[in-house]
Amino acid sequence: MNSTTFNKKETLTLERLPGESLLRKLFSAWALVFIWVAMAIVASIISPVFLTSINLSNILNQASILGILACAQFLVVLVGGFDLSVAAILALSSVIFASTVPVSTGLGMMSGCLAGAALGLLSGIAVTWGRVPPMIATLSVMGIARGLAFVVSEKSVAVPMAKLAAYKFSFSVLSLPVLTWLIAACLLYWMLRSLRFGRNLYAIGGNERAASLAGIGVRTHKIIVYTLAGALSALAGLMLVVRTSSGVPHVGQGWELDSIAAIVIGGTRLFGGEGNILKAMMGVIIYQTIANVMNLASLDPFYQDIVKALVIITVVGATVMRAEKV
Repeated sequence: MNSTTFNKKETLTLERLPGESLLRKLFSAWALVFIWVAMAIVASIISPVFLTSINLSNILNQASILGILACAQFLVVLVGGFDLSVAAILALSSVIFASTVPVSTGLGMMSGCLAGAALGLLSGIAVTWGRVPPMIATLSVMGIARGLAFVVSEKSVAVPMAKLAAYKFSFSVLSLPVLTWLIAACLLYWMLRSLRFGRNLYAIGGNERAASLAGIGVRTHKIIVYTLAGALSALAGLMLVVRTSSGVPHVGQGWELDSIAAIVIGGTRLFGGEGNILKAMMGVIIYQTIANVMNLASLDPFYQDIVKALVIITVVGATVMRAEKV
């Protein structure tokens, strides 16, 4: 092979690489959308009801509560932790809000969010100053939150429809819970992309020691993250009351694992330092779509739990394997 032929092949290879790179980037950015479209095609074959506006609206409304919880979970996972208390805080916030609505809707919202933020702060202090592993710290806070929820009310608290009438508006498929979820996700995207605080969170999750040596206040950042996660979990509780017109002390059991599975499906690295909030929210939609398809197929609820468990094992296992290869 002469040098001219070699140079021509080399030139063709070099010319082809930028296009391949662009194609790879496009697929990476839209991969989750392609996955959902493929799921939608299969789901529409299983059930013609799937692509109706009513069902799609139902998916978004159901995903909105999990989506807000996933926003909270995403922040904590980003800095290398876990938050097993998100669902219990949601339950506590829901009963506080539902119990306070007859007195004042504004007071109920404020009380619910403050309770969630306080419990998140407790988790943050335990993890940073107390050096308690995140899983143990948030598991303890989960017990506290769930216990307080039953202290506030041992049974479901129904809210008169008239009290929430102003919050039950919707624009096409966009209800207040869905809009709240989208706004929360967009604000987090802006914070993580544009603010130094957000960039610091990626640094902490990537290498906590290096971040500390670089002058980043790791403890302060983590405390803020856990506090924000608590407040967002409480916000999810408020939206659940708006959607269902009731606060339930035992609601959300297992949702903390669902929130982890959803963001991992969206490409979030389970050990911190890597993830995109918008992709994580797409993971929420995919995870909720799986649940919706199982309902449309009239799959027994016990089998649904098995499928969800298998999804969690699969996505977490894939994340661990990917981390080991890096």
